Amino acid sequence: MPRFRRSRCRGFGVHDAVNFALKPAGLDHRHAAAAPMSLLTAWQFMLDLGHDAQNPLQPKRHEPAPLEGKTVLVNGAAGGVGHFAAQLAKWKQARVIAVASGAHEAFLRDLGADEFIDYTKTAVEEVVRDVDLVIDTVGGPTTGRFLRTLKRGGALFPIFPLGFSGAEEAEKLGVTVSTTQVRSSGAQLAKLADLLDAGAIRVAVDSTFALADARKAHERAARGHTQGKIVLTVE
Repeated sequence: MPRFRRSRCRGFGVHDAVNFALKPAGLDHRHAAAAPMSLLTAWQFMLDLGHDAQNPLQPKRHEPAPLEGKTVLVNGAAGGVGHFAAQLAKWKQARVIAVASGAHEAFLRDLGADEFIDYTKTAVEEVVRDVDLVIDTVGGPTTGRFLRTLKRGGALFPIFPLGFSGAEEAEKLGVTVSTTQVRSSGAQLAKLADLLDAGAIRVAVDSTFALADARKAHERAARGHTQGKIVLTVE
């Protein structure tokens, strides 16, 4: 698992050391722990793949899409990966449409979302058109509904692609559907640490549980509607 480390690695082989980076000085350990996996996921889907591991679920290498000046829709925008994806898109000067439940509107607008859609009240695929990129952090069998929101030449990146069955429709619409498998990268974590320290990206922690209460953390995750990441602490 990718992670920040408090100080330089000692006693690790080269293979292990390249997966580490120093903890951002401006973050406490709780927020630093919440960042690596989800932030790397957003980064490698959207900006820089950072590895050569071929995704067995598709024949072509995943290629991040241009963001500057584009319109990016993030589904599940308040969650762990989603709130980072929305911020990275804004950092790259994209127009961001954030999709989440209504309770998260103020949170997402504070992170820079240009438009907010409460999916509990509005079917996104019925009102949105001509988007350049959809980041669907929920994914699964329902991700195909976002195909009609995209312009020809656009792209749909489902974080969880299993169950997608719209390949034929995507080809007819001229839309690229692509996913990747995230890999640890100390070099990318170091870049992200700089962004976190500079305040360009913020980490939201939904809730914190002691490791002994890991079951409660899973129950919180199962209820959904998280705002940021769930963190386990080790005493």
